[in-house]
Amino acid sequence: MNILIKSTGFIGDILFSTSVARQMKREDRTLLIDYQIPLNAPYEILQLDNNINRIFLPNEEVDESSYDKVFTLPHCTQEEPPTIQYQKHCGVKDLDPSYDVKVPHSSIEVISNMMRPHKEQGKKIVAWQGNWEEKSFGFTEEEYEKGINVPELGYGGRRRNIENIIEKLSSHYNMIMVGFPPGVRQSDVGLLSTGIYTYTAAIISQCDYMIGGESGLINLAAGVGTKTIITGDYVHQLYGWNGVIRKLKEPKLGPEFYFGGDKHKSLDPFLSDDEVVTEILKEIGV
Repeated sequence: MNILIKSTGFIGDILFSTSVARQMKREDRTLLIDYQIPLNAPYEILQLDNNINRIFLPNEEVDESSYDKVFTLPHCTQEEPPTIQYQKHCGVKDLDPSYDVKVPHSSIEVISNMMRPHKEQGKKIVAWQGNWEEKSFGFTEEEYEKGINVPELGYGGRRRNIENIIEKLSSHYNMIMVGFPPGVRQSDVGLLSTGIYTYTAAIISQCDYMIGGESGLINLAAGVGTKTIITGDYVHQLYGWNGVIRKLKEPKLGPEFYFGGDKHKSLDPFLSDDEVVTEILKEIGV
């Protein structure tokens, strides 16, 4: 049977969608599963997935009539892990919230050699998200409850001071920024996005931890097996019990919902910046 899975959304959603092919192949190894993805960046990553037969890029024509089944994945509802939502949509019976990201061995070898001086220092290596500030909000529990939203700045009218957080953590760890800084979009990078994304995955795979806000990069880190810590304010601002987009008692976003809380942690959304530093130090150790 030939199946086409049309992924939608952002890069993280594409990574989540790979769990569908894995679970389908577990149920029937004879399936041929093709993917159509909306972004170029993760193309090389998906090429290494043995459960996927062929990948169509956004500008490629696809003859859907040649498939026995075509599944267009829905937008995430945040009420359950996207991996589970996608698997249910495609009729998978054996549900598994995890997903796996393969990185080319050649890329890992190059990055490992480049990072050797960092490792020889004896400090833990922590990747941090370049646009973390854009994925953060600063608010107290009282401000969140009042729900007075300041456009672009959230219920507290401010972002976290990520520069200060990184400066304090740099005294204890080798801090490596990954991803694009604020204001740079995937579309700005154009044809280079695929190669940059592959090498970013390789860098993160060689780090002890990845920290930031809930994002595609954090989900990439979890997929390559790197431990993650996220500040919970971004998810809470958008989808928490008083969220501006949806009001959910417990939104199912973040690696802890895909892989469990042993390796992945979401911090209390109401922590101050200094408390965030304290919690990260406690979690990673020095």
